[in-house]
Amino acid sequence: MAEELLTLEIATPVGLALQTECESVAAPSVAGEFGVFPGHLPLLAALRSGVIRYTVGGQVQLAAVGPGFVEAGPERVLLLTDTFTSPSEVDADEVRAELADAEKRLDALETAYTGHEYAEIIRDIEWAQARLTLIARND
Repeated sequence: MAEELLTLEIATPVGLALQTECESVAAPSVAGEFGVFPGHLPLLAALRSGVIRYTVGGQVQLAAVGPGFVEAGPERVLLLTDTFTSPSEVDADEVRAELADAEKRLDALETAYTGHEYAEIIRDIEWAQARLTLIARND
């Protein structure tokens, strides 16, 4: 019989960013958004930057995650990600400035759609967009 709750853990290079018990988790993967409920079959997926939703006590909680990996099973969801932030930590003006800077760097590239520099700029753009989406959904 499946447990009623999942343990959700989100780990970043600086340590455990979140650990909670929740009823469900929805996260962005490179192949689209996926959801996990207690009793879920084992899953391993690559994450993309985006908004994660998890339900605690019937209340939907939101956070932004960067690229990484997720391992899910019947009782636990573990996200390994480069970056994590909660809505209260996002400064919209600062993020808009970061996004504008990244878009300028993309426009200035002499070789389009190739190389390490291009991939880094795209990651920066996606991370900024994830945080802006997070605060828009949290209003």
